[in-house]
Amino acid sequence: MYFYTQYQALSTAAKTVHHPVSRESIITQIQRLNRLESTAFYIDTIIKTEKQGKWYLLWQDAQTGLFMAKGRVLAGVDLDKLKPENVQVVDDTVIISMPQVEILSVNLDNLDVYDIKTGSLGLTPVDKSVFQEVQNKAKTQILDSACRADILKYAQAQAQTQLETLFALTQTKVSVYPAALPSCKTA
Repeated sequence: MYFYTQYQALSTAAKTVHHPVSRESIITQIQRLNRLESTAFYIDTIIKTEKQGKWYLLWQDAQTGLFMAKGRVLAGVDLDKLKPENVQVVDDTVIISMPQVEILSVNLDNLDVYDIKTGSLGLTPVDKSVFQEVQNKAKTQILDSACRADILKYAQAQAQTQLETLFALTQTKVSVYPAALPSCKTA
């Protein structure tokens, strides 16, 4: 009986080992995540291009095109921007001042050509620079649409929730305070 009681006391003590929580250990663990991509915005957009022809070529170098672009915008928090002053440990609660959310990337996933015409007779080859212009316009339109849909506001709420959930899994009390919401910058 004595042996069992000692074993029970030792096993209980082993289970209740407390690891101190420090600001540096929290920052190191969070920064290992690099980026917290909290929101992805997918959109299809139509781009119309028109290049005027020159009169001395009888307008045969004119081009018009109709394109369908599919893309995505990722928004979230760059956790490498988390500084020691952003994390405070008070008693057993971790207080995190989250860095500002930002647009992390704008990607063009697919670009389909629906119609492209050159000149009135269609004899002139397509100007390849049109495709670069279309890609740039498509990325701009995709980012504009995401900004109009308040992607940063949604990304901020998601990032806050995800950080709180991450710490809840470790059974650490945490309070996450988001930074002021930046303006969504369009290209």
